[in-house]
Order: sequence, then structure tokens, then C-alpha cells
Amino acid sequence: MKKTFCAHRGVSKLMPENTLPAFAAALALGAGEIEFDVRETKDHRMVVSHDPNLERISNGTGLVSEHTLAELKAMNIGAEKGWDVSFCTPEEVFEAFAGRIVFNIHMKEQGEDGWMMKEIAALAKKYDVEDSIYIAASPKQLEWAKKVAPQIGRCAIQLPKDEIGIYEMATAYGCGRVQFWLGMFDEELIGKLHAAGISCNLFYADDAENYEKYFAMGVDTLLTNRMDLAARYKEKQ
Repeated sequence: MKKTFCAHRGVSKLMPENTLPAFAAALALGAGEIEFDVRETKDHRMVVSHDPNLERISNGTGLVSEHTLAELKAMNIGAEKGWDVSFCTPEEVFEAFAGRIVFNIHMKEQGEDGWMMKEIAALAKKYDVEDSIYIAASPKQLEWAKKVAPQIGRCAIQLPKDEIGIYEMATAYGCGRVQFWLGMFDEELIGKLHAAGISCNLFYADDAENYEKYFAMGVDTLLTNRMDLAARYKEKQ
């Protein structure tokens, strides 16, 4: 399988995470994929945000879910790195980058009756990229994705608290990919997944030594916060 890099929340170590500029930089640096997180707003819209709370990622306070999309758009999520940049929506990401790079979409929620999964599927169809995006999620969200958006690829994420193993999760929800956490996999598990035709992501690696190590173990796609370093690594291969 082809080895590739996925820019985790864009070039997130150097730029405000989960922003259009960070995704554009990842594309320019040769990322094969970008990863971004999706949450629901107070007015039942979708916004790109990893955290449920606003304090770390913006000049706002409280929960993302306590604010409308317009209110979130008025906030600055780049102050920590000296930027002035706002939240973006999944559709803005699709509009800017669909067809140019694969989307690893980490769905933090599914919405009532799975409406967020349906909306992502609708965006994929609108922008004609159903074959170059996938939904990465935990069991609850995967169940909804399989039910209401079966045509979109799925990626199983096993969290430390999950009782189900990642192989079992992937097969139960028809996932073509898994995404490991560090310390929760080995070469035997990778081999077992590959034998079942399942591709393996890893969150995460941020230096050449670990890029080499994990690719050698059989990881197919490495998530990285330093796509700039990954680009240098690729040049030397």
C-alpha cells in the first residue's frame, strides 16, 4: 500500500489548527490528506473544531455548542500564534480543497438522527468527491455513518476507554481504514488488518526518525502536525 502523510488539523504546529490557511499550507507542502474535526453549533450548523470548549482554541469562552455559527465566525482562533483568523465550516473546506486532496473527517458528533453524517455525504456528492473523503469516528458515530451515509468510506478510531478492539470495530462497522493511537498497535495487528484489506493510519508522528519507524512497521498513512518536516522527509526518499 502507498505510504502517505495526513496533515493533522492542517500544519497545526506552525499555524492555527483547523483553519483554511493551515489546510492550504498542507496542500502546498504535498500532504496526501488533511484531517479536520467537525462539531455542531447552537443553531444546528456544522463547524470545524477539535475542542468542545473554546478557551484553548479561541478568544471565546464556553462550549462550541453554546454559540451560533455567526457568533463563532466572529471569534479569532489564531491569537495564540499571532494570527487573526476565524472558524471555518466543512462546506468552506470542501469548496476550497475538494478534488485536490483527500479529506480525513473526524466526526466528533453525529447530530440528531445522524443529520451531520447526512450533511457530510451531501457535501461529498455536491462537490463530486465521494471517493476521496472518509469519516473517522468512534463506534456511536460510525454506526450512524454506516446507517445514513453508507456510500462514504469509514475509519475506526479506538480510544483508550473503548472496550471493543480496533479490528473488531472496523469489521463491525464496515471500515476500510483504522486509525491507531500511539501505543495501541503492533506489527501483528497491522498485518491482521492488511490481510482483511483494511488500511492503517497512525496518530501521530512529527519527526523523520518516527516517520521511518512507523512506515517500516507497515503503517499506511501517518498523521503529522509538522507537514513541513514530512515534506523534507519525502524529498530524501
